[in-house]
Amino acid sequence: MDQEKSFSPIDNAPDSKKVVLSSRKKWLYLGIVITIANPVFAGLILGLAFLTEPDMKKEAKIILGVAIVWGIVYSYLVNWLTTQGYLPSY
Repeated sequence: MDQEKSFSPIDNAPDSKKVVLSSRKKWLYLGIVITIANPVFAGLILGLAFLTEPDMKKEAKIILGVAIVWGIVYSYLVNWLTTQGYLPSY
């Protein structure tokens, strides 16, 4: 990667200080679990953070997709549970 055109501080760091992700699959699964736990904020923030990393673009798109879909499902589910009386409405 061309060092003059990189905006990532990880790419501009010396080799001894670079962060190495041991398993991209592990980070993908962690991102999906975080997305399911809190889809709107944590999932979108984590997906956008992964999107800035050149090696994690595919995983970022998956996490962002899951965050958006799960956020929509979660919204309708909470609305339905509230109308059915299972969740309190204030």
